[in-house]
Formats: sequence, C-alpha cells, structure tokens
Amino acid sequence: MKSIKKFNLNDGTYIRYTEQGSGQPLLLLHTLRNRLEYSDELLPYLTKKFKVYVIDIPGHGDSPINKQTNYVHSFLTDSIVSFIEKLNLKNLTIAGESIGAVLAATIAIKIPSRIKKIFCFNAYDYDKRFAQGVMRGNFAATFLLFHVSLPLGIGVFFDSLQSYPILWMIFRGGVHKKSALKSEYLKLACSSTKKPGFIYHHRNMFQNHKSRLNDGSLYKGLKTPVNLIYGESDWSKQDEKLNTMKALGLDSFHTMNETGHFSFLESPKEVSEIILS
Repeated sequence: MKSIKKFNLNDGTYIRYTEQGSGQPLLLLHTLRNRLEYSDELLPYLTKKFKVYVIDIPGHGDSPINKQTNYVHSFLTDSIVSFIEKLNLKNLTIAGESIGAVLAATIAIKIPSRIKKIFCFNAYDYDKRFAQGVMRGNFAATFLLFHVSLPLGIGVFFDSLQSYPILWMIFRGGVHKKSALKSEYLKLACSSTKKPGFIYHHRNMFQNHKSRLNDGSLYKGLKTPVNLIYGESDWSKQDEKLNTMKALGLDSFHTMNETGHFSFLESPKEVSEIILS
C-alpha cells in the first residue's frame, strides 16, 4: 500500500503526495476535478524506470481547501514549483493531463534548469468561458456546469447536487471507452465533494479559466523539450490543438486512438509507453 505524505503550502494548507519506484524522477499531474489516485493505473509501468511522484493539485482530492485562496493558475504553478524545489528534484520529467499539461509547461518555464522533459496530454488551455471544454462532453456536463456557473446562490445550489450518478454521467463524457470508468475510482472522486470548501474550490477553479488560456503569452519562454498528445475523442477542437502545438513551438502532435480526455484512466498502457519512449 502506498504511503501518503504531506507537503505544506504557503496558504496554510497542504497537498498530499506519494513517491514510488526508483530511477530518475517523474512527476504526474492530474486533471481539474481529479486527484492523485487518477494516475494509479500508470504506476505499474512507470515505477520500473522512474521514481514517480504523484500529487494532489492544490485543493484537489483529500488535500484541504483554503477559502481565502484564489486558485488562479499562477498559484498552482508556484505551489508545485515550491514542491519541486523543497524536494530538490533535478533532471525531472513531468507528465500532466488537462490542466496538469498546462502546469507542466508553466512549471518548466519557471524552473527550466530542473526540468528534463515534459509530456502534455490533452492540454486544457482553451476555455473562454466557465467549463467550456467539459461542457462539450455530453448533456449532463452541459446542464450541470452551466447552472454551476450561475451567480452565487443558484450556482452553489447546483454544485451541491453532485453525487455518484451525476459524476458518473459527467465522467462518461470524457472517455471514448465507457468501460474505462471504474466504480472504485469514481467513489473516491465523489468523496471529495463532501470536504469543507469543495464548492468554493470547484467554482473558483473554473472561474479562473482565463489564467490558463492559451492567449499567446501562456507558454512564452518555454525551452524544455515537450511532447504534445491528444486523445482522438478529446474535448478540444482541431484549431485549438493546432494553436497549442504552435504555442509550444512544435510541428506536430501525437493522437491516441479510441481515447478521450481522461487518457490516464482510459489508456494507461499507451500513456506509459509514450512517457517511456
């Protein structure tokens, strides 16, 4: 059983993390609304070559929330940079999915001397309004998140309705193979909705979409080698993928067949093979 450790943040909270395996360091970063266990299916493959660090992005999973914190992208970046520096990780590879992919790039911009390479899976850097990408998944995601986006009382009420059946329907909009969604993991993800501050954090993360928007400056200064990968059924549109590719200074990106937005859950073997290649 993996040992859960805690890393203290500047806002008085902490993030959970684990470290497993041996070799050069690898950091795995999950999507918005997920948790460190999101990467569990990758570990049997990756821990054979890497010492793998997996974290809760601030406020996610079972890590606590500070309702005075604005979870803007720069706060998330700085928190993880602090984690990397305090643990003195060097020659580090980062593989992130969704906002984790965006974080991989912005972290590498801040501390390039520590980062060897980054892998950006299904970069979520195109929202021009609240939860725009997630709402593309299916009707359940569109209906709930539209109402969650509404001002104060209405939005808070609809966010409080989150439950296992609703989360199951929303997550189905993020995978190509519906069988990839395991009830054990969804129950874990659902448990996060019960912790203090969840609704504040969930809404605040989506409200800060502009802070991670690929507007021409987000990836400016990135020099670290990068691989860009999309599931063929990811929420992003072709022009959005091409914009990210161009902004990262790439000539192409890799496409994973029969895979949606949650590739770490859906195609762990293929994801691992890409990282190990």
